[in-house]
Amino acid sequence: MTVLRALLNFPDPARPSFPRSRLSNEPDEGNALFEALVCEFHWSALQIGGITACMNASLAFERTWMLRSCSNLVPVESPVIKAALGAWQEIGLSEEITSSLRKIYFNLSDAKNLALPLIEQAGVFSGPRISLTKLEQITALWRKLAEDCKTAVARLEPETRWRFNGIYTGNALVLGKFLQDALSGGFGCVNQYGEVAIPVLPQRRKTPRYVLLQPCKISDKGGGSIALARDISKNGIGLDCERDFPLKERVLVELRNGRKMKGTVTWFHNKKVSVQFDEPLSDDDPLIAR
Repeated sequence: MTVLRALLNFPDPARPSFPRSRLSNEPDEGNALFEALVCEFHWSALQIGGITACMNASLAFERTWMLRSCSNLVPVESPVIKAALGAWQEIGLSEEITSSLRKIYFNLSDAKNLALPLIEQAGVFSGPRISLTKLEQITALWRKLAEDCKTAVARLEPETRWRFNGIYTGNALVLGKFLQDALSGGFGCVNQYGEVAIPVLPQRRKTPRYVLLQPCKISDKGGGSIALARDISKNGIGLDCERDFPLKERVLVELRNGRKMKGTVTWFHNKKVSVQFDEPLSDDDPLIAR
């Protein structure tokens, strides 16, 4: 960090230069894998709820051919989920939530193995009749999966809301209601023809990042530290620091022109730190203005 210390001594702090090359529409580094986990899990929960509802309808109407609609809803193994759960400590996921998600995907594998033969059989009009007793047993497994998903969505929501300013709260509310209906034996999303219409999760607006690349200072209750501000968005800033900072630590970031921004550490790894601002930057802020 010797170079960074030298860079702090520049002649005109009142007129700093802020490179504003746009990086991407992705969230600040560090939260990217966590956000990908949330998106993938929410989609898995939707699929599980849809399959459960379809099974509920098949039992209620004693029309096992309805199961053929499940063929497009069967979740596939996601490398994102595997990577995120493998790095759960690095992305700040609690042990409780990690265990819950691992259990869900482990049980999902077994539930798929039992359900797929029935789903494939339902798509063959000349095939043998599917036993309602067997369908009841398998449906019970999927209802339990839906219940576990509902619990995991609720557990994940506070952390997700804290990191992303509530942009996924609407998703969690929709999922909670949908999964509750499915685990209770409901099938409101299935029509008389067995067609499944899973709910649409609310859209979210991604916040672009911009290259900053200027020396700065980050301070917490333990003192100040020289850092390099890599990139910035409306909601936060990414830093290369001399040391790691604890997750959820309150910090103050001071740019080389003296501007100070308060925030909270949302991610750290190998002295790379992501800070979420207490107050989002305005759209016309010179740090992010196009």
